[in-house]
Amino acid sequence: MNYEILNLEPDEHVILEVRKHWIVFAGHAVGLLFAAFLPFIILTLFKIFLPSLIIIKIPGNTSALFLFFYCLWLLALWISFFFDWTKYYLDVWYVTEKRIIIVDQKKIFDRGISNLRFDKIQDVTIEVEGFIPTLLNFGNIKVQTASEDNFDFLLTNVRNPEQVRKIIFSQHNEIGDKFVRTVGVRKE
Repeated sequence: MNYEILNLEPDEHVILEVRKHWIVFAGHAVGLLFAAFLPFIILTLFKIFLPSLIIIKIPGNTSALFLFFYCLWLLALWISFFFDWTKYYLDVWYVTEKRIIIVDQKKIFDRGISNLRFDKIQDVTIEVEGFIPTLLNFGNIKVQTASEDNFDFLLTNVRNPEQVRKIIFSQHNEIGDKFVRTVGVRKE
């Protein structure tokens, strides 16, 4: 994997790459597939239940006109599919030994990259709501920071949220232990 955009420090390595669950993108894709057949379904329903509306004569070849507008419809669906895939693939969290790097693809040419050091983390919350998320083991992860603006980082529909939370907390605790050893403060 090429991590050049992350600007990792020389002694820093990616421990975990966190993405949304594939079922989220599959749901969008199935919806778009259904939408591709929607004009045929509507035309068939009109022919069955409202045949008097279909009788309206349009000059020229109505089949060619329908095919033209159907191709425009498919092009719009294809563009929507591409946007959904881009958002799905490029939204990612990278967990390293020192920080979490959040890459948020907002629009097709608009990306934000944020860094969250483990010493700034106050709490990590996971939410798994519903039958399918519980069955397929995906949910939301919210990381609360201890900064003055109390900013929260949220990634929705993440695969294995409990495992991600454990890794974040283990890195958070390891950073805290290093700080304690460096400063020389005793744990009580």
